[in-house]
Amino acid sequence: MADCIFCSGALDRHTKPEHVLLNAMGGRKTTTRVICSSCNNQFGNGIDKALAAQAEIIRNVLQMESGTGNPAPMLRKVKAGTDVVNLRGGGTLDLVSKPFSFAELPDGRASIQINAGSLEQIERLIPSIVAASGIPEAEIRSQLSAASARRVERRPGAIHIRLAFGGQDAIRSAAKACLVLWALRVENDEVRGPMYEAARDCVTTGRDNFHKNRTALDTRLPGIADQITQHYGPIFNLIYVRSNAAGRVIGHFTFYNLLGFQFVLAESGGTPEQAIALVSNPLSPTTWSVEAADLFDIPFDWLDRPEFDQDFVVQRQRISEAYRPLGARARRKERDRIIDAVCDDCGLGESDPVSDSVRIQIFSEIIARCAAHALSLPFEKPIKAEQMRATFGGRSPDGE
Repeated sequence: MADCIFCSGALDRHTKPEHVLLNAMGGRKTTTRVICSSCNNQFGNGIDKALAAQAEIIRNVLQMESGTGNPAPMLRKVKAGTDVVNLRGGGTLDLVSKPFSFAELPDGRASIQINAGSLEQIERLIPSIVAASGIPEAEIRSQLSAASARRVERRPGAIHIRLAFGGQDAIRSAAKACLVLWALRVENDEVRGPMYEAARDCVTTGRDNFHKNRTALDTRLPGIADQITQHYGPIFNLIYVRSNAAGRVIGHFTFYNLLGFQFVLAESGGTPEQAIALVSNPLSPTTWSVEAADLFDIPFDWLDRPEFDQDFVVQRQRISEAYRPLGARARRKERDRIIDAVCDDCGLGESDPVSDSVRIQIFSEIIARCAAHALSLPFEKPIKAEQMRATFGGRSPDGE
């Protein structure tokens, strides 16, 4: 079998699969023919982790799953107006606050204020409240069953997020992806040759010479971008590697259709007039191809002349256009959540009959809650006393 292109270690049936495009970015193409398990682990915990971290904000905002179907990463402790929230990858959020607090009353008793997302969460907090207060659990439950509670729903304030791309480690990871993909076209022995030594050293050691002389950022869109977006969506990832007649080899890594990294993998001596490309739709990771060079032709001269424009207006517009339909989907999910919550509060199942009076009550509350959400106003509703008693040890809603 072939040897690893970076350390010359032997590849065998035990070799760990390497993702050409990172799994975190929606990549599904893997190979055991290019990189050994040791190098794979080293890169995965280093340079690949750096590139994946730069994708986290975009993945969270656009709710992009990984190539293996894992949810988008959570963004923790994000400032949202006057609040701090955790943004879950599925589009929901959690308010970051103390779950409970104590205050001494003038008569010597203690007042306990609890903040939780549901009565079930309060139930789970009881052991912690007992431990912190020293009040017996039976007394805590008795007080909770008689306490007043209210549900408050409100949208968070504006969230300002800064995107940052590039940096030495992330660029090394992108260069590695280009070399791995190229090895699938020309075989490992060539990529282990002296003409690729500088590129390999860049990946393994991060030497500055390659960064200064043979890498570049590129903000241009490929001329065939419209064709790619028709098949792979508005926020595609693309790795394109091509050689000219003299064997000069250029790798180009397009990051979410926002920014390109260009690499001169070999000044000369590579297999001439070859091309290979991998394209992927990170909004739908099952949509990808490693034969993109046969589908979309990007001329060598275009790949060889990168341009960098520090005005990212066009790039921001592309991400905005991609997010717009997802924003509509998020609003539909919130509307459906409100409808389900109102029906649950009324104790209605999907096939239960609904009287006219209950129907009016349901529609009125749905309209009020949706309007409050649209206007960024809080919606408050008392929690019924019988629900408190049923949850914390008092009488059930049926009086039993």
